[in-house]
Amino acid sequence: MKILIFSFIVGIVLLYLLNIAILKTPLLDLHWSIHAGIRFWVGFFLLGVSFFYAHAMSFKKTVYITGFIVTTDYLYDLYTQTSGFELETLFHGIFMIIWGAILGYLTAKYIKERLMRS
Repeated sequence: MKILIFSFIVGIVLLYLLNIAILKTPLLDLHWSIHAGIRFWVGFFLLGVSFFYAHAMSFKKTVYITGFIVTTDYLYDLYTQTSGFELETLFHGIFMIIWGAILGYLTAKYIKERLMRS
C-alpha cells in the first residue's frame, strides 16, 4: 500500500510540474482533463492490469490497441482543431500512459494481496 500511495503522490507532483511547464497552468481544463484521463485509463487497464500484471494480452496486441486509441484521440483533436500536434502534448500523453500503467500494476498487485489475506 505504501508504494501505491507513494507512486500516486509522485505522479500527482510530476503531473503538476508537467502542467506548469507545458500548459503554463497548474490545473487542467475540461478538455485537457478528458484527454489526460483517456490516456491514464488506457495505461491503467491495458498496460498495467492486462499486460504487466495479468498477462492476459500479448505485448504486441496491447501496443496496437493503445496506439489505436491514442492516435484516434489525437486525430479527433486535429479534426476539431482544438489543439495541433505538438511535442509537448505528446510528452504529456506518454507521461499519463506510463503513470497509469504503473498505478494499474501496483493496484492489481495490492488487490490480489488483499484478497489472498482474506
